[in-house]
Amino acid sequence: MMAVSHMAVGAALWVVTARLTGLPPADPQALGVAVLGSLLPDIDHPQSWAGRKMRVISVPLSALVGHRGVTHSALAILACGLLLGMAGPHATAAPLLVGYLSHLLADSLTPSGVPLLWPNRHRFSLNLCRTGSVTEIVLVAAMVAAGGWAAGVDLSHRPRPRL
Repeated sequence: MMAVSHMAVGAALWVVTARLTGLPPADPQALGVAVLGSLLPDIDHPQSWAGRKMRVISVPLSALVGHRGVTHSALAILACGLLLGMAGPHATAAPLLVGYLSHLLADSLTPSGVPLLWPNRHRFSLNLCRTGSVTEIVLVAAMVAAGGWAAGVDLSHRPRPRL
């Protein structure tokens, strides 16, 4: 998927997660961190947003494992979780992981899929859209709409006062 799609899906998934866990869904810091997390897996591609910002990491990583390698795997999710856990409880850990996971979810919608069990070469793919296609735009718009709906819906199941 395109970077802007990853950003939109990351923000939308964070909004839904925040609502379901009782956190404020529109917290600007959390949304920003979720968007950043949604771009991090592509650090293995020197032409990606993350790759251009951190070329010192991106170029060698790309040469070593290629694009959609270890950074698109369950191993990377585990490593991120451990690193964030060692940093101690922090408000940015959850949105970063949700954003990261949203990237893998979004890439799993494309024919290229994601190697969740890396170094096993099997890629998990739902093959619903090609990167940059109209179908990608429609799927991302639907996810953003779901996030917007979740932001405005009371999910607490508390009875509403009668007027």
